[in-house]
Amino acid sequence: MINESRPTCVIDCRVSDPQQLKGGGLDDQELICRMVAKRMGIVDENILKIFKKPHSATTTERDDFEEIVDFIKNSEIKVNYYIIKSIDRFTRCGYPEYLKLKAELENVGVRMIDSHGIIQEKINTLAHLGDFKYKWSEFSPSESSEMMEAYKGKAEARDILGRMIGAEIYLVQQGYAVRRPVDGMVNKKIFVNGKNRTIREFDPERGPYFVRMFEMRAEGLADEEIVEKINAMGFKTKVMNRLNKKRDQIIGHRGGIPLNVKQLQRYVQVVEYAGVKCEKWTNHKPIKANYSGIISIDLWNQANRGKKYIKENEDGSLEIIHNFDPNRTKRRLRNNPLFPNKFIRCPLCKELGKNKTFLGSSPVGRSGVGNPTYHCAREHKYLGIPKKVFDESIENFVKNLKFEPNFLNGLEITLLNKYRQREKEIVDDSSKIHQSIADLKAEQAAKINAIVATTSATVRKQLDQEVEELEEKIKKADQERIRIRITEDDIKAFVRWAKNIMEHPAEWLLNQGDASKREVLFGLVFEEIPTYEEILNGTAKLSIVFRLSSDFIKDENQLVTLRGIEPRLQP
Repeated sequence: MINESRPTCVIDCRVSDPQQLKGGGLDDQELICRMVAKRMGIVDENILKIFKKPHSATTTERDDFEEIVDFIKNSEIKVNYYIIKSIDRFTRCGYPEYLKLKAELENVGVRMIDSHGIIQEKINTLAHLGDFKYKWSEFSPSESSEMMEAYKGKAEARDILGRMIGAEIYLVQQGYAVRRPVDGMVNKKIFVNGKNRTIREFDPERGPYFVRMFEMRAEGLADEEIVEKINAMGFKTKVMNRLNKKRDQIIGHRGGIPLNVKQLQRYVQVVEYAGVKCEKWTNHKPIKANYSGIISIDLWNQANRGKKYIKENEDGSLEIIHNFDPNRTKRRLRNNPLFPNKFIRCPLCKELGKNKTFLGSSPVGRSGVGNPTYHCAREHKYLGIPKKVFDESIENFVKNLKFEPNFLNGLEITLLNKYRQREKEIVDDSSKIHQSIADLKAEQAAKINAIVATTSATVRKQLDQEVEELEEKIKKADQERIRIRITEDDIKAFVRWAKNIMEHPAEWLLNQGDASKREVLFGLVFEEIPTYEEILNGTAKLSIVFRLSSDFIKDENQLVTLRGIEPRLQP
């Protein structure tokens, strides 16, 4: 029975998700709130209802709170107080949202109480003059404290989510598992360098079904036939619980049905079965997982029949190619690694005032064997030079390159002088950035003070957003301050790197198999990319850094074409 001489209340206990229920958080909150009610003279029978459920306080869609307000409105007994453990348990959406929810309670005549004693009762600044009361004369003396608690709750939620989601993204990018496993695999905890990590492994109960799906599809069986055989083996989709919108009650189950063609086609496209991860947190790029799948990548490719294809590159990276046909004729590569020196200019084109490079191909002779050849026939007769002869000419030229010894000393002096000039600029820039950060922080503090001073919910919301925008600007400015730093050691390290390149130009230039990269590097050696004839004659225009050794021998006999191919280029 209700004690009509005592006040009444409802108690609201909230945790973020069902997982927190296991820690007893709701029971602890109930105990604390009951103690608060007892101190206020509220007996147990006057606690009209205790709301206990998991619900995120970081969203403005609070159907749990709407349920409480509806209970208060429809209650036959007047509710005086709404008791919570703390403001951050009430909402984590910042002060504007807190003010809105609090106003909803006030509109139904209920006062909010927290166990920390922060929320104080409103006072009327005109009370000493009589029974005069206006909207502006009534205020809560704890308003600024409430605002800071609400803002702190929002910041804490952001920090918690940043740490948690950031850690999960990092683990996924490292190839570990963080979510529920795909059907046919199970999660397994392991320790890596003393830290707990999750990987996937073969599910001995359901895994065999999926292995057979891939094997039969790789064998060429029709999807309808595979579905029929897998279902005959006793396969049914995994049974999963269906939760209500609040995700706090099981309202049914899904799954437990035989396999169908569409589901089969979805299963065989899951790359994780092949030990590969590709999702939003890997930037939709495939990476190798830190665990082996239940099938090989080759079997996965065969089962997908070219609709999707996992390509393993030489450097260990992966690519997913759509509509891949492994039997199609290979297309020509613009930067074919077989012809890394295609960027060398054609001498006959130069005579015509053109600046064309060589092409590369492997024409098949009477013997049926391809003959790799650098060639050109643009507006002139065909000029072809065997790949071996052509590449040896380039290699011979590059191996005779030497750098000017005095250049490096001059380079270091020049760089250090430039560094001294740059150092002053950096100090000036850094000083300006420091001042900018100080100004931003001052502006941020002013905004916070303005939030405390204003009574307008709209203004508070706007100011709260501006405070966050200023915080982001402060972070970016600080990052820029760190980025522009450069030291004298950086200059010396660069000089050491440059010296190594100039002392070993052949290694530097010839180890680049990609034609486009090699062309860029040759552009540093020459004033302009030379023709093949200039390479043979040693007349290529070198940059000031390099010169040819005195024992360089011109090999004019190399400037020939294969027997039977016209014209022959005359020296």
